[in-house]
Amino acid sequence: MSAAVFARNALGRFPRPVWRILLHSLIFGLALSIADLLFNFYLVSLGYAADTAGLLSTVSRAAGMVTGIPIGILVDRLSPQRALLVGLAVYSIGMASLLLSEALIALVIAQFIVGASYILIATAVVPLLTTVTPTRLRSTVFGWNASAMLVIGLIGSAVAGLLPTFAAGLVNSGPQSTLAYRLALTTTVVLGIVAMLPVLGRLPAAPSDQESVAEAANNAVRLPIRRLVRFALAAFLLGIGGGAILPFQNLFLRQSFGLDDAAVGVTLAWVALGGLGALLGAPITDRIGLRWGSALLRLCAVPAVLLMTLPIFWPAAIGLFLRSVFISASYPQNDALIMRATPISQRGLAMSLLSVLWSGGWAITSLISGWVQLRWGFTPVFMVAAISYILSAIAIVTMPETYRKP
Repeated sequence: MSAAVFARNALGRFPRPVWRILLHSLIFGLALSIADLLFNFYLVSLGYAADTAGLLSTVSRAAGMVTGIPIGILVDRLSPQRALLVGLAVYSIGMASLLLSEALIALVIAQFIVGASYILIATAVVPLLTTVTPTRLRSTVFGWNASAMLVIGLIGSAVAGLLPTFAAGLVNSGPQSTLAYRLALTTTVVLGIVAMLPVLGRLPAAPSDQESVAEAANNAVRLPIRRLVRFALAAFLLGIGGGAILPFQNLFLRQSFGLDDAAVGVTLAWVALGGLGALLGAPITDRIGLRWGSALLRLCAVPAVLLMTLPIFWPAAIGLFLRSVFISASYPQNDALIMRATPISQRGLAMSLLSVLWSGGWAITSLISGWVQLRWGFTPVFMVAAISYILSAIAIVTMPETYRKP
C-alpha cells in the first residue's frame, strides 16, 4: 500500500478529538516556526552574538531538564488536557516577557519560562493523543501530529521572513531594528493563546479495542525509573543532534551563504516542508515494525547532515531538508513505540523523562556549538550531529520492550 493510500484510508477513521488536537498543533507549530526564525535575529539586533543564542537555547532546554520530572507527574495527576492548556498559557506569558527584556539576566529568566512551558506542552500532547486515538491508528496519528507542527513551518518561516519588513513599515524603523523584530515576534504570543481554543472543552477517549483493553490490564504494573530512562536514551542522542544544528540554522544560512532575512525565511520554509516526512513513518513501520522502522529512518538522517558540510548552498539546503524528512518520520514512531511499552499510569512520566533527556542533550550541545562556531565554523558540530544520529538509531534497535516483541 502506498503512503498516499495509507494516509487517505487512515484519515477517514480519525475521531473528532484527534482533529481538534491536530488543529492545536498546526497553530502552535506556526508560533514556534516564527520564533525559531526571528528570535536569533532579535538577539543580534540587541547586540548579542551566536554564543548568546547558544546560551539561551541551553537555558530553554535546561528548563526542561529541571522541570521535566515534576511536569510528568503533573500531567499524570492533572490530566494531559488540563496540563496542555496550562502550558500554552505559560508559553504566551514567557514569550511576552522575552519581548519586554533586553538585559541578559532578564532574557535568561524569560527563556527558562518558555522552555519549561514548551516541555509541558510536548509532554502532555502525546498522552492526550494516546487517550483519544484507537490503538491501531496511533502510529499514523502521531505522524500526522508531528507533521502538523513541522509542515506549518513552511508557512511560518515564509511569513516570518517578511514580518520584520512589514512591522518596520508600521513603526517607521529599519527592518533589522529591535523594534521591528519585537513587533514581528508579538505574533507568537497571540498564536500561543489561539492554540488553546481547539483543545478547550471535552475530549472523549477512544472506544476500547482489543489492544487498548490489554493495555488497561497493564495499568496496575509500574516500571522502574531505570527502564523508563532507557526508553528515553534515543531521545537524549536525538537532542544532541538537534542542539548542534537547529538553534543555528538561520545563522548558518546567513553567515555561510550571505542570505538576507527573506531568503533565509524562504529556505527554512522549504526545509520545513520536510516535516511531511512524518507521514512516511506509519507506512514504513506498518511493514517492518515500530522498532526497525524508526531506527532505519533515523539512520537515514546521517548522510543528510553530512551534505551540510559542503560549502555550496544547494547541497547544504538539500541536507537541511532531508534531515527534516527523516527525523520527522522517525521520532513520532519512536514515541509510539515507547507509549506501547509503557503502562497507562506512567505515560506522562515516560514522556517527561524523554523530554528531560532530549533537553539535556540539546542544552549541552547548543551551548558548546555556539562557542565552537565562533572559532571553527559549523563543520565540527555537523559531524557531532551525524554521530549522535547513528548512536540514537542503535539505542532504538536495542530498546527492551516490556509487553510485546517487535
